[in-house]
Amino acid sequence: MNTMTTELNVVYFSLNYPELSQTFVFNEMRSLRDEGAAVRVVALRHAEVGASDLPAKYGFSNAVDFVLSPGVRPPRSRRVLQAARAMTECGVGIGAALRASMKNRANGLREMPFSLKLQVAAKLQPKSQRPVIHCHFGPAGQFMADLKKLGLGTAPLSVVFHGYDLTQYMQDKRADLYHDLFEQADLLLPISDLWHRRLIELGAPPEKIRTQRLGIDCRAFRFREREKRSDQPLRLISVGRMTEKKGHRYILEAFAQLVASQPDLDIRLDLIGSGPLFDDIRALADHYQLGSRLVLHGSLQHDEVRTLLDEAHVFVLPSVTAADGDMEGIPVAIMEAMALGLAVISTHHSGIPELVADGKSGLLVSERDVEALSAAMQTLAANPEKIASMGREGRNIIEENYNEEKQAKKLLAALSSIR
Repeated sequence: MNTMTTELNVVYFSLNYPELSQTFVFNEMRSLRDEGAAVRVVALRHAEVGASDLPAKYGFSNAVDFVLSPGVRPPRSRRVLQAARAMTECGVGIGAALRASMKNRANGLREMPFSLKLQVAAKLQPKSQRPVIHCHFGPAGQFMADLKKLGLGTAPLSVVFHGYDLTQYMQDKRADLYHDLFEQADLLLPISDLWHRRLIELGAPPEKIRTQRLGIDCRAFRFREREKRSDQPLRLISVGRMTEKKGHRYILEAFAQLVASQPDLDIRLDLIGSGPLFDDIRALADHYQLGSRLVLHGSLQHDEVRTLLDEAHVFVLPSVTAADGDMEGIPVAIMEAMALGLAVISTHHSGIPELVADGKSGLLVSERDVEALSAAMQTLAANPEKIASMGREGRNIIEENYNEEKQAKKLLAALSSIR
């Protein structure tokens, strides 16, 4: 632990907490704490569906303040008392509160009552304290920018952008959606160089932007060199929620094409995951009649997934841009597969080329190119020695650039620079 940074107080602000899909956030919190930062969470509301148990396992149960309680909205008299108490706690005088209230305007999240915004401000930055406020995703950052613009807080603000908030979320919204956020934030942290460039295109000040990679705990992923013996099948595997951007249908189409062209090829495919397109993928699998070559597992427990990954040679995830504009950031599932020593087949999509070195740690093809995807599978089937070398290179990439501990140190330095 780095004892030099114990004075840095980091407050995570979240609209919904703890969401099951945000494992990377909880791992980052743990890493910052392990590096010596004091970490707590302020959340607007408790996640109603799919709440994660990781924060409790990591010891953050007593470091969370929820602003909204489930149930009936309190009467007006109680809300007035809560607002008055919040003004005292965050050191906002009556005059300042009145001016801020007059500036408050309704637009999306800004429809929230001003009294509730005062309560959020009081929990985030109690009087005489000046933590660093840290958010993941643009919408949470927008909320914080709104508070700062109203004068309800002076703490420095950093915001991590993942991809959804720069693609799907922005569809059908005004071009200057993030104007206030760019103005009020002290640090903008895209997870890839692609999103770094996108923020500049949207008008963000370049001096505020720093690419901040996600990372994984390399100690939790035991590397094993993947040697495919002549007496065993080539094992392909894909793990991911079955949504359009993950490209599962193209895995199936490419795999079926390879089997049809080389029926004697000993090859297997495990598809793991559930989601809104699961029934469609199952129907497609039935159509191709791949028999025992394909196993469609649905959702599995973590230990079961790890067992299948340990038995596999190649990880396949041909991500695409969805019809609604949704895109990947840099998939953590690929990071984990590379850490374990699997070769990767994926696409030239979003930040994936920043992670997978084409021809060295894996093979990248164009989005939705079934022919090229099938050819990539065939290349590794015909050249199993490439799998071992790609696996070694992949592990090296993860240890060097996507190591959770290294990224935590980098993030801690960035947050310390704005406090």
